Amino acid sequence: MSQIDFSGVDFTGLANLNLGYLRDSQGRYPMDPDYDPSTPQTQSDGPVTRPLVPNEDAAITKPDETDEEKATRLQNERETQQTEAETFKRQRNAQSTINAVLSTYGLGDLADFVYKEIIVKETVNINNPDAIIFAIREQPAYQKRFSANKERVKNGFDELDPASYIALEDQYRATLSANGMPVSFYDSKDDFDAMIGGSVSPAELQGRIQDGYRAVQDADPEVKRQMRELYGVAEGDLAAYFIDPNRMKPLLVAADYKRQAEAAKIAARASESAGIQLTGGLAEDLARRGITEGQAQAGFTEIGKLGELTTQLSGETALSQEQIIGQQFGTDTAAAQELEKRKRRRVGEFAGGGSFARTQGETSGATRLSVGKAE
Repeated sequence: MSQIDFSGVDFTGLANLNLGYLRDSQGRYPMDPDYDPSTPQTQSDGPVTRPLVPNEDAAITKPDETDEEKATRLQNERETQQTEAETFKRQRNAQSTINAVLSTYGLGDLADFVYKEIIVKETVNINNPDAIIFAIREQPAYQKRFSANKERVKNGFDELDPASYIALEDQYRATLSANGMPVSFYDSKDDFDAMIGGSVSPAELQGRIQDGYRAVQDADPEVKRQMRELYGVAEGDLAAYFIDPNRMKPLLVAADYKRQAEAAKIAARASESAGIQLTGGLAEDLARRGITEGQAQAGFTEIGKLGELTTQLSGETALSQEQIIGQQFGTDTAAAQELEKRKRRRVGEFAGGGSFARTQGETSGATRLSVGKAE
């Protein structure tokens, strides 16, 4: 078992506390919930001790008491009352000190236990932090806070003292933040416990994150752009996705994160092949219908070849971008029929030398017609 201590925590408030001052003149503890300094405590096996209340008869001269003796007595009583008031304040501060020290380690729930079982019963030397930790380490609250220690021992690693345990959590947190990892990704106590239990060093965590970023760098640039465009997913989110797709699932917008990734690929091919920016809903609908990235590239290439055929002219039925896409991928037969009607009409006009003859040619040498492209 490794040494467990409160390294770096100021124990001055407890170390300088004289346990004798934790009681009032009747031997009672002022931190007790039912403590009332104005109520005398009767002891059946001994004399009754005067409670800490002002002596209303102090100013009355006692029999056979000289003026000098009276003055001395009153001075002594004033000093006693002042001392008891200061002691009472220290007693109240004692529990606050205990709370502050334990809360530093997330063990505030043990403050009452430490007070009642250690301070009151004087079972442990409060000047010895190791002794205090040893006294509380079997408590459920302590076991829960440093639960990864049990896993470390099981895996053959040394148990960590509280200071080292918390320092490691802080290093994990700083590493994730410095690398732009999204909030809620590997930053909960359960995540840290898993890494501590497996003896994952901050350097190893850094290495995993760098691997994730390398995967992002190697990814298709247009797919990355579409992830940002459709879902607001930054590179840090993508790196986290490559590190652990299942953990990133709740952080992505779509219920099915795999479909979302496929949608980004389809949108990338639409942008490259046809100059069309799909909406997230439309891209996901195509992915849901089983359209692969390769099929998307082929389909949007054909849409790109339609040219001005997708532009409505006088006397033609308007077609939305979604309808034009739907006719290509077999989801909108009415739109497919309208496009075929446009093509036949415009071919007829062209053959007859009508208004749809031809438009400006492209730099490639292709002649751009109102019915598409003719090579």
